[in-house]
Amino acid sequence: MKKCINKLFNLQGLLIGKIEFDDDNKQVIINARNPRIFARCPYCAGSTKKTHQRKNRLIKHGMVDEKIVALNLAVRRFKCCYCKKVFTEKFAGIDKRCATANFRLQLLKWLQRNSFRYIGQTFKISPSTLVRYLLEMNRDIKIDWENINVKKLGIDEHSFRGKRLIITITDLSNKKLLAVLKGDSQRHLEEFIMTIPHKYRDQINEACSDLRQSYKIIINKCLPNAIHTADRFHVESLFRRMVDDIRSVVQEEGVGRKMNMKKILWANKHTLDEYELKRLDLIFKKYEKFPVLKQAWIIKEQVIHMYRASSEEEAKKRYNHVLMLLETPGYSRYLATTKNTFKKWKIPILNYFKNKTTNGFTEGCHTKIKMIKRVSFGFRNINNYIAKITLAFLPLIWIIQYHTY
Repeated sequence: MKKCINKLFNLQGLLIGKIEFDDDNKQVIINARNPRIFARCPYCAGSTKKTHQRKNRLIKHGMVDEKIVALNLAVRRFKCCYCKKVFTEKFAGIDKRCATANFRLQLLKWLQRNSFRYIGQTFKISPSTLVRYLLEMNRDIKIDWENINVKKLGIDEHSFRGKRLIITITDLSNKKLLAVLKGDSQRHLEEFIMTIPHKYRDQINEACSDLRQSYKIIINKCLPNAIHTADRFHVESLFRRMVDDIRSVVQEEGVGRKMNMKKILWANKHTLDEYELKRLDLIFKKYEKFPVLKQAWIIKEQVIHMYRASSEEEAKKRYNHVLMLLETPGYSRYLATTKNTFKKWKIPILNYFKNKTTNGFTEGCHTKIKMIKRVSFGFRNINNYIAKITLAFLPLIWIIQYHTY
């Protein structure tokens, strides 16, 4: 029976005594001690059984059925018969802290999906102690570049707090989150890439990012063997925003009742049903005095058509066709701005057709990060934020191995 209790509460290596229930404090108290009579001196490696002092420690060990499991651990101090020094016996997974490794493991498992306050109230532990455990784990995390075999990098930014942006770096070849940096500047990105050992940095053959010039500069500088691919979603969004900017100006200049046309103009034509196609025709008829609106929408559809090209050569032809439409006389300043961006990013845009690589996994990580921010009710400290995000993306087996003594 006692062996089953040892396995149930993960107390292998301890001798279990009486089990008490404290209903007032919702605790299960397990009396335990070391089954060995002898202890080995850490100074001279001599064996002794001469007890110098005894004391009991109450240590949190876990949670079962919404009750805290605590160990009433009998700890002995021995006096070595050879070197005459006094030392304390050691237990696997238990140190000077008031929580065992098993308890900290359960905290981190719950913390992957819940806020600091909720876990603190559930486990009756202060949020500051939780943060300390989390930062301790995050400090020891190192990327094993030799085994993960990174071939493709995904680079994008997301909002940490308000308008403060930070960079997310992912491994697109293995679908893993690599790092969340403390800022979105060139310096932060360059410092991370330069931490990759030279041997494994040369193995990276592609980097995918949005249309941000600073990313382009660093990728060309620090990853000479990698092609730079512009993310398809961001290229299409560039033209959708162009259409929407023109729509907002046209609606302000137009007369009569305003039509709700943003959703229809934003969507792809092949996804529209018969009713929506009729509404699209009504929109162009109503605003026929503003031909730039229809021209911008046609260009947007041609960009989407370009990304359906079956080969790189066909994609180049469609790219030139879009560029020709952008250079048509009489365009607005919105078309001019988009044209300059489209021309500047020609090579990264066409690089998409080499491997069809997108930053979809990175955007998926951002969705999960937003969920964590909502559950946690926001963050103020960037170090706590990065540690919490890293924990949420860690596999459970890594956490278990981290707490193996």
